[in-house]
Amino acid sequence: MTNQTFLTFSEHGLLLAVNTDVVGEIVWLPELTVLEEHPSSIAGAFNLRGKIVPVMDLTIRFGRPLMRYNLSDRVIILSIPEYELRGRKCGPRLLGIIVNRVNDVIEIPDEDIEHPQFSERDIEPNPFFIKGAAGFGDKIIMIVDPLKILDFDFTPDESAIAASENIPESSISYFCPEAVPEEKEIYHRRASELQQTPDLEDSATLKPVAVIGLNSEYLCVELKSVREFSKLINFISVPCCPEHIAGNMNLRGNVLTLVDIRNLLNMQSGELKETTKVIVADTGEILAGLVVDEIFDVVYLRPTDITPVPSVAGATVKKFIRGTAPYGNNMMSILDLEEILRWEGLVVNEEP
Repeated sequence: MTNQTFLTFSEHGLLLAVNTDVVGEIVWLPELTVLEEHPSSIAGAFNLRGKIVPVMDLTIRFGRPLMRYNLSDRVIILSIPEYELRGRKCGPRLLGIIVNRVNDVIEIPDEDIEHPQFSERDIEPNPFFIKGAAGFGDKIIMIVDPLKILDFDFTPDESAIAASENIPESSISYFCPEAVPEEKEIYHRRASELQQTPDLEDSATLKPVAVIGLNSEYLCVELKSVREFSKLINFISVPCCPEHIAGNMNLRGNVLTLVDIRNLLNMQSGELKETTKVIVADTGEILAGLVVDEIFDVVYLRPTDITPVPSVAGATVKKFIRGTAPYGNNMMSILDLEEILRWEGLVVNEEP
């Protein structure tokens, strides 16, 4: 039995997925340059560190009406290797797809994936673009075929786009006509940041971090101490433990102590749910699980992005937080995962 790994995402009520093999990165929706003489499903393009990325609106590609874009939308950038289409070789190429929300990375056994059973015009969305479906709890995930959504001739004029530096002011030509000036400014700033190429010094010091959510706050942890992300499975409650010890979880034979850091950070306590996620942390000496509400993203931080913890913060909070950094239009705290796992309070005295 073999498993495939998929990135799941939501798009106007649909639960979709794409194979992680073709996922390059995920960014906030930036300002898009509207292209002339392009398929209607291409909302525009943007400059990603010197490479022009056309961006597709899957809603239109599926034959549905155009919906308003929002600042909370994301773009999943697909890195598609060379492929053959109708007897001719194409690619490699980059393609962005606009989604409302990025969800989890999940594994699906091959035998659980059912292929479309109808002709391409029998059901909606058009199964010509959907290569299979699988059950996921009480929901059905539809798996997008990235090669099929590219089944049209589209070659953007990269030189023309790269030379464009002005924000389109016309409501007719702007990719999101309903956007107010404040939204346009944010879209434009995102596009400007994405086209910047880090110099060699910055590249060497970039820190990859996983952005997580806890009690509606944004936090992040460095990936160097993260082994994997998991759902809450095989949970075992352990009686008479401190509040910050949520219990144990059996992960493929390894018994993980689950740590709830809310009280360490002076947050209101919470309960574990079916939607709770687990960050499996490994410092080389300690293997444990950190329970969080959401796992949003993986981003790179420059040293100049990091701001020291405010002096007014309590001593306990300052011990476990290295600083803060911007994330989209919000600020997130940078957790010191190694310091958290070294904390003496995590040791449970089992003696009566």
